[in-house]
Amino acid sequence: MNPLSIFVYYTRNKRKAFPVLGILTLAVFGISLTLVLTATIFDGVRGFVSPYYRFVVIEPNYNKKYYQLDSALRADVRQSKHLAVYAPVQTSYVSGTVLGIQTNFPIFGVSDELMPYLMNAAETTLLEGRLPTLREQEVALHDSLMKTRGLRVGDYIGREVNRDDNLSGKWQVVGVTGGSTVLNLVSLERLSNGRAPNEIILIPKAGAMQQLVADLAALETERAVIQTPGYWNRWVERTLSQYDTLVSAINVVIIAVLSLGVGLLNMIYFRQRTGEFGVLAGIGFSRAFLMRRVTLEALVLTLVAWILGMLLSLVIYQVLDVLVFAPQGTHLSILNVRLLSGTLPVPIFVWLFSTVTIMWQLWRLDPVTVIDRRD
Repeated sequence: MNPLSIFVYYTRNKRKAFPVLGILTLAVFGISLTLVLTATIFDGVRGFVSPYYRFVVIEPNYNKKYYQLDSALRADVRQSKHLAVYAPVQTSYVSGTVLGIQTNFPIFGVSDELMPYLMNAAETTLLEGRLPTLREQEVALHDSLMKTRGLRVGDYIGREVNRDDNLSGKWQVVGVTGGSTVLNLVSLERLSNGRAPNEIILIPKAGAMQQLVADLAALETERAVIQTPGYWNRWVERTLSQYDTLVSAINVVIIAVLSLGVGLLNMIYFRQRTGEFGVLAGIGFSRAFLMRRVTLEALVLTLVAWILGMLLSLVIYQVLDVLVFAPQGTHLSILNVRLLSGTLPVPIFVWLFSTVTIMWQLWRLDPVTVIDRRD
């Protein structure tokens, strides 16, 4: 093997390579932890709004003191040729958790006849039990919500059981739904106590959601809230951008401190190798060669540390997901763009800072002085 190979150097100097490798590996794991946890929270928030990507709910703008939908708006909505179902609906909320953070999930009160159609539109299946009916106060909850609350078919929810539930009264869980859409159902007649609901639900024809949304965009008014996918996307963006800003600020500080620390550590190691580089320069190796060698050393070390950090993270998160979070109805968002884009700056900036600091020392290196000092 080439005696000048960086692999020969690292093999002979494990005590110098391992500390830097260990620090960078743990740093990648630490940064990935914040990214995975926030991505999991983001997925939970998107689960909250997932039904609204399958259908549209229109309700009065209660914030502006409107409590009924305008009859003209109802008539205009019915005119859309992309509309498959127009029906009354009443929305309430039940409590759930995402990574221990309490979140309210919508539960939709629709007629018994509409429930199968709504499930089909939301690509939701019945995993266990049956759908609720108007005979009793019954609900069907999504599988993820059942797990986060530790519920089984036959258990009860509602404000009488859990004060965090917006759903008033005491309701028995009779069914479990499953699928990517977090769809929770209750009988409209039971939820509204026989009164006419103030909200309407619109189910588009197959593949016509975008066209229906375009039709509804022309009907926007301050008197009503039209809950289209775009409406909820804006809400999600406002909510998640706050978390993103905080996590980005923390990670920038970590990377800056890490780059400074590892760069100074590499500088110390370089000073211990001054004789080596002085001799190489004295026997004819150019500064360009020595700089390429230093650059390659730092690049290989940081890339190996990043790969080890990512592998460590994936193994730990996979174990936690299977043993801890999945039984609670939550899945860690492990492989995602946030994880890659958030951890890549670690090897990049550490490599840049280490290379610049060492190159500065290398550029000032006087091989004659080094050789004389060795003599």
